[in-house]
Amino acid sequence: MARLRKRAPLRAGAIVAFIAAVACSGNELARTIAGTEPKATPSRVIAVPASPDRTPHVADTPHVADTPHVADTPHVADTPHVADTPHVADTPHVADTPHVADSPHVDGQVVATESSRPLDAPAADVGAEPSVAYEPPELVATAREVVVYADPTRSSKKLGYLRLGARIRRAERASGHEGCALGWYRVAPDGFVCVGAAASLDPTHPLAELAHTRPDRDAALPYAYGRSKPVPPPLYAHLPTRTETAALEGTAARSPTGFADLTPRPLPALLADGGALPAPLGFERPADPGTPRALPNSGFALLDVLEHEGRRFGLTTDLELVPLDRLTRVEPSSFHGVVLDETTTLPLVFVRSRHAWLLTGSPEHGFRPARPLGYREAVSLGARSVKIDGVGYLETRAGEWLRDVELVRIEAGAKPPAGVRADRTWLHVSIADQTLVAYAGMRPVYATLVSTGKDGMGDPETTHSTPRGEFLIHTKHVSATMSGDELGDEFDLRDVPYVEYFTQVFAFHAAYWHDAFGEPHSHGCVNLSPLDARWLFHFTEPAVPRGWHGAFSRDGTLVSITP
Repeated sequence: MARLRKRAPLRAGAIVAFIAAVACSGNELARTIAGTEPKATPSRVIAVPASPDRTPHVADTPHVADTPHVADTPHVADTPHVADTPHVADTPHVADTPHVADSPHVDGQVVATESSRPLDAPAADVGAEPSVAYEPPELVATAREVVVYADPTRSSKKLGYLRLGARIRRAERASGHEGCALGWYRVAPDGFVCVGAAASLDPTHPLAELAHTRPDRDAALPYAYGRSKPVPPPLYAHLPTRTETAALEGTAARSPTGFADLTPRPLPALLADGGALPAPLGFERPADPGTPRALPNSGFALLDVLEHEGRRFGLTTDLELVPLDRLTRVEPSSFHGVVLDETTTLPLVFVRSRHAWLLTGSPEHGFRPARPLGYREAVSLGARSVKIDGVGYLETRAGEWLRDVELVRIEAGAKPPAGVRADRTWLHVSIADQTLVAYAGMRPVYATLVSTGKDGMGDPETTHSTPRGEFLIHTKHVSATMSGDELGDEFDLRDVPYVEYFTQVFAFHAAYWHDAFGEPHSHGCVNLSPLDARWLFHFTEPAVPRGWHGAFSRDGTLVSITP
């Protein structure tokens, strides 16, 4: 079990949530929502991972925030760059069925029809969060995390937090000075922040200017991400000269992998002439005067790109400079689940074969292949099922058919947790099926595949298993850093996206280091594809207001995890 690797002690509001976030990842990590939701029209196949993700914007933020809830010890979560393992497949031309359709189409020819076209990935914004316009007067966050309190006193409830560089609408005058010499200011949409070492009223504050790029919460990944190449990169506090890089890194030619679309920003004034980047409050750089190196198993979210002496550097969310030619750009999985509505409903199946076909025709007159089904494609089912020569066939809601082979089926009617009201959001996770269904009251609204703990039904305290039972989501982070220092299992993944804690160190979160959704694969957390994690983050409670980076609640979305 991995333990927290402390890169530097966290001070002044660096919190327990950080420890919990760090705890949820594992060694395999090393190897490796605005808009309009498209609706399914009647008689259309539900969804496939067909469209590419939007390129993530380069944006803000690192570790985690000041949270009253969140748990104890690291229970390392997820896993490496593991490819989808193909299960045994259906034959592409349904040659083993004697029932060939008597339709006007030529035998064996693939027929593309309106009813079989896939849908795009779901949009992220489901109306769960308020939108905050960045208008003057502003308050800017100048520390790694800045706690937002319910009242103008540190003894009041903590509502959430801002991240370094955040700009948020504020009141013109302070609401009090209890324990805060420069005053407590009300911020949008609610709550109070103490102005001082962690927050400023000066919109031109150097730290706020350095970290001005914000996370894109409508993208599959809120930042541009890079993973370490085999030789781990140095983490510079200043732009190094050629002499320095030659002495530390050698002179071998290198090139960045996948960052050509990122445009360098103008060089900040404080980096001119060898100036050093400041360490934001809440993050301390090592006391060793030498340049530290990242772990071999590390990942970084980038705020910006800087160019110096012909070489490009990424500015990380901790205000460190990492050479881009030492990183490989992260390209997230394109897999996603499906939005459920009047035309796309349960029951449905996810296809677990790489060679399955959608069929037209009928049991009475035979079947003909219509089009290939995508691996992990979701298909809504109709009422009929038949067996022909020992092979089962299921009718789709659109009136087409597929073989009942290598399918993961999600039925309607999961038992809700106690106390579910008509408007209460809740999630059901099946460990046996590796599925998640999101509900609003008794109405299912989203279904997808997940990766839970790789040790199945074991004890979560002693094995890499996901806890079973009923829980509440209590803490949410746009991103949180996960790392560990267990010997042979060291890793450091900055800004894991869309983290939602539901008990102790266990959370729902995006995994950008593997694409094995639908198979047990984590060290205990519930891994989701980045597109699914983004959707879920905007659906669940507590809502994280625009401009904030995290929120805390004792009455969040209910979670039911069953065997």
